[in-house]
Amino acid sequence: MKIIPRKCVWIYHYFDHPVFGFGHVRLQTWLPMNVFICLNGRHWLEKQMSSNRMGYLKDENTFPWIADIPRAQELMNEQLKSNWSAMLGGLLFDTCPDIGGVLMPLEPDYYWSADDTEWATDVMFRKASDLERIFPSLIRNAMLISDSPAVMRYFGKRNVTASGKCSGKLPQEVISDYRSRFEGVRVKHWLNKNSVKVYDKQGSVLRFETTITNTRDFKVFRHPNDDESRPASWQRMRKGVCDLHRRCQVSDNCNTRYADTIAASLVADTLKETVQDVCNPVVKKGKRSRGLNPWNTEDYQVLTFLARGEWAINGFRNKDLRNHLYPFANKNNQKQLSGRISRRIRMLRMHGLIRKVPRENRYVLTQKGRKYSAALMSASSSSIQQLMESSA
Repeated sequence: MKIIPRKCVWIYHYFDHPVFGFGHVRLQTWLPMNVFICLNGRHWLEKQMSSNRMGYLKDENTFPWIADIPRAQELMNEQLKSNWSAMLGGLLFDTCPDIGGVLMPLEPDYYWSADDTEWATDVMFRKASDLERIFPSLIRNAMLISDSPAVMRYFGKRNVTASGKCSGKLPQEVISDYRSRFEGVRVKHWLNKNSVKVYDKQGSVLRFETTITNTRDFKVFRHPNDDESRPASWQRMRKGVCDLHRRCQVSDNCNTRYADTIAASLVADTLKETVQDVCNPVVKKGKRSRGLNPWNTEDYQVLTFLARGEWAINGFRNKDLRNHLYPFANKNNQKQLSGRISRRIRMLRMHGLIRKVPRENRYVLTQKGRKYSAALMSASSSSIQQLMESSA
């Protein structure tokens, strides 16, 4: 390495590491010499399985077949126990051994952060025909929870009412992010720069994938400012690798909720069996709550709100439901509307459709709620002819 006046360039070093597999390091030649490292957990898993003499088939970054799936999952979980700072620092010095000499008398001590993370959950099918049989239904349900008004809200468009109508200047084009490529079909949902998507891989693998870019939407239980003299509490998640384990946990929960949401379309129960309970009044702890009427305008808007795919990422708050039902409400009425929404949320909780996230003012759908909202969306978007044909 030489120190000479020149333009700033980025140096890429690609490697096939004996432990981590294929990846790359990108080094900036100007101070502060920022470093980006890209790793793929499935390439890493391939090295782990090879060292354990485990049989597998790998196609790009997908495993259509693994001889011992539970053991492979254990190996993936072991990745989370890594000393990330030492590991990433080692990759940097392997790539650029002279970096310490260039920065003398300073000692390079990098603060490692995860800018973007992708967490994928693969559902493996024995035969491609098994996935092909149910895939259209899954994709249809995924599209039902991502209609055009929802996509506009993803991009911060506030001129969409709860009924899906637009006021003011209309956008030139609204695109629902459904894409069909040579590799397969993909549906994707966004919320505050974070996303969750579903797509098929190599014919027999269904992949759910959460990408987190904005960590401030999530919480981690830790000491404030890492001061152990202060009691631990729920703090905003940081991008630093110290919060990476919690970030993986959040991503995994998101994939699970989203998978449960779109898989609700595959239930064999009749529509009556699914909605009957919720349509009747319920009494819990001496308190009575009325039943929901899915064909009542406001109740229908609440239930379609619950079915939105973006709420699988991190749940929803009173404010989210309030903005959905009353997007153009006067600011002076916010307190009154907030109370009204609180009563709606209490009713949904009494019917078991949602549950509260511990220590947060957020709510997520229960299995019953996912099943109910999916049934409602499917039935309301089907024509009478389609319903008659499916019941024949």
